[in-house]
Formats: sequence, C-alpha cells, structure tokens
Amino acid sequence: MDGPENYGPGEGGEGGTGNVSEGVSEQAREQFAQAQAAIQQVRREERKAKKKDDGVAQVILQFLTDTQRTHLATLIARLVAIDCPSPFILAILSLISEGCRLSVDEFLQERQRMIDVASAHTQAMVPQDGLNEEANAQVIQWIMRMEAVLSLDMHNILQAIIVDETNIDGTVLQLATFVFQEFLKMQGKNAQFEAVQPLAINVLQSLFESPMRTRMEMQLQQAQEEMTNDE
Repeated sequence: MDGPENYGPGEGGEGGTGNVSEGVSEQAREQFAQAQAAIQQVRREERKAKKKDDGVAQVILQFLTDTQRTHLATLIARLVAIDCPSPFILAILSLISEGCRLSVDEFLQERQRMIDVASAHTQAMVPQDGLNEEANAQVIQWIMRMEAVLSLDMHNILQAIIVDETNIDGTVLQLATFVFQEFLKMQGKNAQFEAVQPLAINVLQSLFESPMRTRMEMQLQQAQEEMTNDE
C-alpha cells in the first residue's frame, strides 16, 4: 500500500488529498491487518508505560476497533506505526471524542499545563465559518490542546512525523481533516473533505511552522559549527 502524500506546513492546500479516496476504500482484509498491527504496537507501548498511562492506549484501541470509523482507524494505525506519541494522536482526536479529551487534559494537568477555556470562549464570541459560539470555542480549545501537547514533547513528535526539512507526514493532515469533518457533521454541517482540508491545513500551519523553522535553524547552526570545528 502506498503511503500518504507528505504535507509541507508552509505550502498551499494540495498535500494529502491524492490518496485519500484510495486509502479509505482499501480492501477490508488489508485494513484489518493494519489495525491489528497498530493494536499490537499500542499494547507493546502500554506494557512499557506507567500505570497512569494505561488509559491512553485503551482510548486508541477503542478507535482502532470501532467499525464505524474504519477510515480513522487506518490513519491512526499509520501514525502508531511511525511511533507518533500517543498524547498527540489523542489530541487530534479530542475534537470528536470526550474520552480522548479527558485523557489529554489529564496528561496536561499532570505536567502542570492547563488549557485556558475562558480564553477560548472569549476568542469565540464572533462565530466563524457558520459555527455557533460554543462550537467555535471547542475548535479553539482543540488547537490549544494540540499546541500544548506539542510543546511538551516536541522532539519526539517532530521526529516521528517530519519527513524532511519542510514536510510532515501527510497522515497527520488526513486525520485532522477527517476529524474536523466529523466535528462539523456533529454540528449539523455536511462538508466535503476537499472543503474542510484548507481549514485543517491552516490549523497545522499554526502548529508546525514555528517548531519546524526552529528545528531547521538549529540543524543549520549545528552544521556550521561542525564545519568550523573541522577547519
């Protein structure tokens, strides 16, 4: 099976769409095998984790075994396969899953990081893209939640999903787009994947442009120092 297209946070909104239909319409046998492999990986992580982290793996397993969300299960399996940290996967899913949201909030609280819900509501006073105030606040909290998780485990998350200096694995964009699409459906809005994807791209740009740029600058500085030392 071909992997998803890579996505550059600083580029336009074309990354990741080419293989979406193909990925979603894969044969059930291949999809089941992929999900099973991801389940085994999560269980291996769970055995290594502390007891307080056991619930994280369990929430992911629920998505992987939900027959109504096989398109999400395929993408989750891909992220697990490349060792994307579980809290970040849960943060992406937290917009449409109360269990994921609670797990991420607990993860953040244990590390003394809190999501400013009041701030999210303040920013959502004027509904955007047809969303009411409450739904708009949930989207803002979702972005803040992903940003908080990224800040706590930036190295491991970027190491897992960065393909090269300017691109991240397209699976992240596909999953974020499907999650946003399902959230809109929960709000009574049936939007096509192609219409939702630019919104997901904007979210990911806000999350990854600065960390990736910082990483690139650090790599350049390191390379320059090594050249100086060689001289």
